[in-house]
Amino acid sequence: MPTRPKLSPRRIRQMWTALASAEREQAAARARQGKTPGKLPGGARVEAGRMRDQIGAIAGVSGRTVEKCIAVYEAAARDPVLFGPVVAYLERSENIHDAHKMMNRVADLDRVRRLAAIAGRFATLALDPPWQDETVSENQRPPYATMTVAEIAAVPVPGWVGDQAHIYCHAPGPWVPTAVALIQGWGFDFKTLLTWQKPRFSQGRYFRTLDEFVVFGTRGGLMLRRQDIPNHFEGPVGAHSEKPDAFYDLVRAASPEPYGEAFQRQARAGFANLYGPAPALEAAE
Repeated sequence: MPTRPKLSPRRIRQMWTALASAEREQAAARARQGKTPGKLPGGARVEAGRMRDQIGAIAGVSGRTVEKCIAVYEAAARDPVLFGPVVAYLERSENIHDAHKMMNRVADLDRVRRLAAIAGRFATLALDPPWQDETVSENQRPPYATMTVAEIAAVPVPGWVGDQAHIYCHAPGPWVPTAVALIQGWGFDFKTLLTWQKPRFSQGRYFRTLDEFVVFGTRGGLMLRRQDIPNHFEGPVGAHSEKPDAFYDLVRAASPEPYGEAFQRQARAGFANLYGPAPALEAAE
C-alpha cells in the first residue's frame, strides 16, 4: 500500500518550486563568475534526483514519489482542463501513487480520442483489448485508457479481414468467456486457447496466476501454416500489458501475412498498427 506523505502534495510542490528556484539562482551566479553552471562547489553535479531525494526525506516518501507528485502538477500547468481534476483528486486524497496513475490514464484517454481505424485488409489480427473492470479500486486500475465490453465489440474488426482470416485475442482468465463471445460476434469461429506461461506470479483475486490466455479463432476455415506448433508459449513479464516476443514468433509461424495489431504497447516488426491519427486532427495540427 502506498505510503501517505508527512507533507501534503501541495507543500511538496512548494518545496520543489523553492529549491528549483534557488538552484537556478546559484547556477546563474556561478555562470556570472565564469564557473560551469551545472556544478556545485567541489565539482558535484546539480541533479533533480538529489533535490527530489532531499524533499522525499522531509516528506517521508521516496524520491520517486516526489517525482510523481511534481509530474501531476506539471501536467495540470500544461493543460488545466485535462489534468485539473487529477490535481483535485491528489489534494483531496493525498494519494500520490494513485493520482499519478490517474494522470497517465487521462493522458492516454486523450491520445485515444485522437485515433481512428486505418483502412486495410489483413489475413491475421492480434488484439489486446484494454479491459475495463469497474470492480477494482483506483490503485488496481491500469495506467492507460480502458474500454467497456460494448466499446470493444464496436471495434471494426470485420472491416479489416476478408473471407478467410485468423484472430488472436488476449484475455486474462476472467475475460476468456467474454473474448470468445467477442470474436464470434466479429464472425470468427472459436478454435482453442493459447497459454502464455510466465516466469513469476502476477495478481489474482483467488489463485495467484502464472499464465495468461489468448483466444484463437478462424474465419472461413483457414488452417495453420504448420501443424507442429504447441498451444503455449513462454516469455518474461514486461511493462503493464506488454506481450513477449515469443507470442509474435508464434503468430508468424502459425498464421499468414499481412498482420494487423490493435492496442499494442509497442511497435512490432511486420505488425501494422490498426489505429492511427484521425485525418481531421492530423490536418488541424
